[in-house]
Amino acid sequence: MFPTRPIHVINPYAAGGIVDNISRLLTNKLSKQMGVPFVVEPKPGGGSSIGTEYVARAPADGYTWLIATTSNAANMALMPAIRTDLKKDFVPVAQFAVSPNYLVVPASSPISSVDEYVKLAKSKPDELSYGHAGVGSTPHLGFELFKHVAGIRVVAVPYKGAPPIIPDLLSGQLSAAYMPSSLAISLAKSKKIKVLAVVGETRTQEFPSVPTMGEAGYPKAVVTPWYAILVPTGTPLVVVKRIETEIRLALESPEVSTGIAFAGAMPRFRNGIDTERMIDAEIESWRTLVKAAGLNME
Repeated sequence: MFPTRPIHVINPYAAGGIVDNISRLLTNKLSKQMGVPFVVEPKPGGGSSIGTEYVARAPADGYTWLIATTSNAANMALMPAIRTDLKKDFVPVAQFAVSPNYLVVPASSPISSVDEYVKLAKSKPDELSYGHAGVGSTPHLGFELFKHVAGIRVVAVPYKGAPPIIPDLLSGQLSAAYMPSSLAISLAKSKKIKVLAVVGETRTQEFPSVPTMGEAGYPKAVVTPWYAILVPTGTPLVVVKRIETEIRLALESPEVSTGIAFAGAMPRFRNGIDTERMIDAEIESWRTLVKAAGLNME
């Protein structure tokens, strides 16, 4: 009777980031519900491809899960030689959260709006730089999309996760960054950064006066990160459905929903069938965008 032993949840990004934090919040609750230990294992690298491939090659028995994100769908278009296929190698179980990023600049920056940043970048092609949480991460992909839509050239500087970006951003070494809510809120409250826009479809409760990228004039630069649980293809349907049900129940818990919100994301349940449809649509959307923008991460 599933499960009877520890379940390993692979985070294909660095420890300590939003993916790691919300995964632990969810799995702590799931461990109590399902009666077995959960082990969240960060396996970063290769724009999430290392951890993703690890899960794809794992036994299809329900004991190894992947925390998939927007980046996994985008990588299908950005990395033609990638050794895993999100559609063939995995079964989507459930989406459990979404989170907006924010376009931010140092508090010392003279920039106060997206338009001002675009004008500055156009006046200094390849002179400004921005930090991102790793090649293939959602902030990386989102900013590259913004560059394409806005017609600007800004140098990308990769870091191992979002927190290491902060010192270089605050010092002005970086002109801007896309940051998750958890970091943006604390830095804005201490007046260390200025938040120029929400990189999502709606304004947020945390920054009600900050416009969305669409409101700022760049609707095609909107990327809303999502987080979902996937398992290897071949996992028994009864196991997939059990996991889906447990995730839904966990998200109904105030401790999980509140914790995820505090971590900078928003609880958002979507069943396996709807998650699969969403991922399929995102892959096609990214393929269209990558072709138009000429992006390539290889």
